[in-house]
Amino acid sequence: MIIRISPQWQLSIPKAIRPHLGATKQLEARMEDNVLMLRPVLAASVEGLVEALAPEGMTREVLYEAMRLIEARRRKAVGAP
Repeated sequence: MIIRISPQWQLSIPKAIRPHLGATKQLEARMEDNVLMLRPVLAASVEGLVEALAPEGMTREVLYEAMRLIEARRRKAVGAP
């Protein structure tokens, strides 16, 4: 699928892809091996996560540790230091 880039460097996400992104309003973008990777942002901040997961008994400390572990695994997978 080809995505057009506007003169202002804006991308338009094709309608066929939008349902796969869910209800997100933001995407995380990064380059990996010359490939543009886009991931839906499920929570824009730790505060949003704390508020959403507090009824499940998740604390801020547990969330920070989970985020640290996920980032470490991601860095290991892409070979980053």
